[in-house]
Amino acid sequence: MHNVDYEALGQRLRQARNQAHMSQKEAAEHLDITPSALSQYESGKRKIGALTLERLGRLYGIPLSSLFPDSGEDERPDWEAALFGQADDLSPQGRKGVAKLIRRVRQFRELHERTGEELPSSPHHAFKPLPERDYPPEDVELFAEEARDHFDLGSAPLSRVKGFIEQVGAYVFGVPLGDLTEDISGLFFTHPDLGPVVAVNSDQYYGRRPFTMGHELAHVLFHYNRPAILCRSQDKPPSERFADRFSARFLVPRKALLERLRQMGVEKVEHPEQVVHLARHFGISYLAMFYRLKAERKIDPKSADYESVRPVSLARRLGYAPSDHEYRDLKWPLEDRLPQRYIELAYKAWQDGDISKRRAAELLGISAIELEERVEEEAASPERPEAYHDLE
Repeated sequence: MHNVDYEALGQRLRQARNQAHMSQKEAAEHLDITPSALSQYESGKRKIGALTLERLGRLYGIPLSSLFPDSGEDERPDWEAALFGQADDLSPQGRKGVAKLIRRVRQFRELHERTGEELPSSPHHAFKPLPERDYPPEDVELFAEEARDHFDLGSAPLSRVKGFIEQVGAYVFGVPLGDLTEDISGLFFTHPDLGPVVAVNSDQYYGRRPFTMGHELAHVLFHYNRPAILCRSQDKPPSERFADRFSARFLVPRKALLERLRQMGVEKVEHPEQVVHLARHFGISYLAMFYRLKAERKIDPKSADYESVRPVSLARRLGYAPSDHEYRDLKWPLEDRLPQRYIELAYKAWQDGDISKRRAAELLGISAIELEERVEEEAASPERPEAYHDLE
């Protein structure tokens, strides 16, 4: 790079890092350099090579052209501006999570370019977008039933919500987005090339994932005409209340719930154990099941102390096998953090020699050793997970 004002470039690098809500230490660790070296780049005291500059651009989720004053391009495309614009009132952790998601989405787009794989076609919307207004529970019940009928799901429990959403045509990321009381449970936006994108807050309780994904599915199906939706726990607008009600009724259809209660010989739930059985059957959290039963007037909150229960421990005593992630605050599995397509493209890019093994592991957020083990396991096991049918 000739005739570069390294001091001005360093200032823009610092600004890009701050916009990505990363400390010098965090950014340096991602690049495998010292914080001191990064500080010298940002102060203009040290020349920065083209490769390092490219890696910084990928890390911060910005085009390299935005680091030069005469590029003539906006710093951020519309979808990024929409996300950052709505994230201003989040906590530092929440804003940092949004920035991380943007980096991941940019990397996903880059993987398509590296591998030469076609981008997804424009999604076919099964339903008309809904206006911003309140819908009574019985109307939301009808929307949930129509969605299940359209995708030929019947009334059976949906065992893999993430897999279903990705079969529908949206990509699901698990990203740390901060405390739910201050920040968001998830978000939805439409990328101009990739289509619908969903993010689930991986800082929340692991067992809450299905309900959050069902909530975001409501936005994918009925609110796709909006640039971005950040789903807050407080001060919910009508579209958020709709998504909550839709998720509960889509994941636990009324007909299926009443049938299950009949099979259990239960007219009205009276014990926490019964809530656990139902929650495990439908694949949702204890709390989500409690409120679903309450909405159907199938539970008497006064008949037992439901709040003092430790649902995961109780489930284990009842013979279920909760995952370690339900017991402890562990990092979510790779398959919950990234879309399946993203993982497949990272494998392909490495195996075809388009990127290094180290870069592929970095994109996946795992070690190079784990990457090798995963690829070897997949090669040894040709069986693919069962796909949902008749989704088109």
